[in-house]
Amino acid sequence: MKKAVVKAYAKINLILDVLGKRPDGYHEVEMIMQAISLYDRITIKPGNGISITTNHPLIPLDERNLAYQAAEVLIKEYPDIPGVEINIEKNIPMEAGLAGGSTDAAAVLIGMNAMFSLKMDNIELLERGAQLGSDVPFCILGATALAKGRGEIIEEVAQCPKLWVVLVKPNFGVKTKEVYQNLMLSSISSHPDLAGYLDALQVGDVPYLLNKIANVLEYSTFKLYPQVKELKEALKALGAKSLLMSGSGPTIYALFASQEAADTFASDVRKGCTYQVWVAHTLNKEILNERVEIS
Repeated sequence: MKKAVVKAYAKINLILDVLGKRPDGYHEVEMIMQAISLYDRITIKPGNGISITTNHPLIPLDERNLAYQAAEVLIKEYPDIPGVEINIEKNIPMEAGLAGGSTDAAAVLIGMNAMFSLKMDNIELLERGAQLGSDVPFCILGATALAKGRGEIIEEVAQCPKLWVVLVKPNFGVKTKEVYQNLMLSSISSHPDLAGYLDALQVGDVPYLLNKIANVLEYSTFKLYPQVKELKEALKALGAKSLLMSGSGPTIYALFASQEAADTFASDVRKGCTYQVWVAHTLNKEILNERVEIS
């Protein structure tokens, strides 16, 4: 009996800009998203119906889980699939701005496509991912990408050179919906230079890539959760020069050109706080092409 094991990689936002509110209630965004090496391990086996097991006590095991919804989409579309058993080995923190739920859903789509030989191409997978959530299409495509619309319109861009990422997450989660609802567009004093960042990716200008990361959702999250702003200021005081909140937060990441610098900074952070700390690195397309194992 076949099974699929998929590495479901986390993401960070190198650029996150909000352009306005759409008639459908969502916000119009432009983002440069980047896959990183922190991942959940998703194991999928044939079964009856849909069942989920996990090592994390707070993950829902029913249709509230995006991974469950992803399986449901494909089972409805392909009636020959009797069902699946999904195990989620959770390493990406929940409600952290790292697409932990979205990447698990993407992994289920990718894994079921491979395991059941559905022969869906990337465009077909992206269409189904967009039904589930704004970040799911990026998590299917991975590497470095430009996201527009509500985040579901994805375009591959020049890959980011290998950079090292220190992730620091406070001991609470943030609801994305709340952050967007409280975002006052008039309070955004400056917007990221998206075109400049895309140019820097094209030529591999590492100093620019480190110095010009930007996320306008900080305006909202910092107001709702002042301790996230305090965390960013504390990390800056420890010597990090390239700091940003990922997504809607509360995770703050520091970006480095070398593993040595990242490891040293992570060690300093761990000495001074009780928050969760991870060291990861950016991923390229070649690694992502090898994320599925069928046995």
